[in-house]
Amino acid sequence: MSTAPRVAVVGAGNMGANHARVIAASPRAQLAVVVDVDADRADAVAGPLGGRGSSDLAAAADCDAVIVAATTEAHLDIALPLLEGGVSCLVEKPLADDLTAVDQLIAASEASGAALMCGFVERFNPAVVGARSLLHGAPVHLLGIRHSPHNPRTRSSVIDDLLIHDIDLALDLLGGSVVSVSGGHWVSPDGVEELADCTMVFDHGAVATLSSSRVSQRKVRSLSLSSADLLVEIDLLRHDLTTYHHRSGEVVDRDGPIYRAETVVEIPFVRHTGEPLAVQFDHFVDLVTSDASRDAERASLRAPHAAVAQIKAGVR
Repeated sequence: MSTAPRVAVVGAGNMGANHARVIAASPRAQLAVVVDVDADRADAVAGPLGGRGSSDLAAAADCDAVIVAATTEAHLDIALPLLEGGVSCLVEKPLADDLTAVDQLIAASEASGAALMCGFVERFNPAVVGARSLLHGAPVHLLGIRHSPHNPRTRSSVIDDLLIHDIDLALDLLGGSVVSVSGGHWVSPDGVEELADCTMVFDHGAVATLSSSRVSQRKVRSLSLSSADLLVEIDLLRHDLTTYHHRSGEVVDRDGPIYRAETVVEIPFVRHTGEPLAVQFDHFVDLVTSDASRDAERASLRAPHAAVAQIKAGVR
C-alpha cells in the first residue's frame, strides 16, 4: 500500500474515542470516519481529530481498515461483512461472544485475505515485552491478578472484560497447549458476572492461576511468572519489572531458631516504546500493509477465546 491507510472506527464510546485519538496521532494512517448509531456522538469524537462522523456503517466499508469498538454483541454483525469484503479489522476483545462466531470471523479473514487482529493490548505492554527476555528456563507457573473497583456501567461478563487478557498472556508466556481449564465465578444480585477465577494446566506441566474481579476496592494489574530459578513480577499498571533469585536459606540459632534467606532482587530496565494502544495500532498498520504476517496473527486468536468458552461452560 503506497499511501497511508484510511482507517475507520466503529463505536464512539470511551474505547472508540481512544482508538480514534491514536489513529489521528499516527504518522502512518489517516482517521477517515467514526461510525456510531448516535451521529452526534460520532461527530463529537471525529471532528476535533480531523475525521468525520457518521451513523452509516457503509462509511467504514469504504476504508482500508476498520477498528471495531462497538459492544461485543455487535462485533460479528459489524466485522463479518467487512472481512468478507476484504477490509482488514482490529476488533476489540473479545472478537465475539461465542466461539462459533469467533471461528466465523477467523474463517472470513482467511478466505478474503484481510487482516484480523484482536484488541489484546497487554501483548504490547512494555513490561510484558521485557519479561519475555528475562526468563531462565521454562516457566512453571503464572499468577495473574486483574482486579478493579465496581463499575455499574459495565454489563459484560468479567471473563470477557478482564480475565481474557490474562488468559491470552498466559498462553503467550507459558507456551504449549492447554489440557484443562477450570474455574469459578460470582454473580452480582443484578445478574452480572463480576468475579471469576480460573486455573489452566498446560501439556508441559506449567500452571496458570488467574483472578479477575470488578468488586475490589483497588485497581490491580499484576503477573508473577516463575521458572525453576527465577521469579519475575510484572506490574502492568506501572509498566515495571522486579526479579527475584533465591541464593540460599538456612536456620540459625539466635536464642531460638531463625530462618535466614539470601535472595537477589533486581529491577531491570524496561524499554518504553510508546503507549501500548499506540504500539498495538502500529502493529495493526503493519498487518494492513503486509509488513507483518497475517497468518501468524490469525493463529494467535482462537486459543484464548477457546479457553474463555471452556471457563464459561464450566461456571454456568
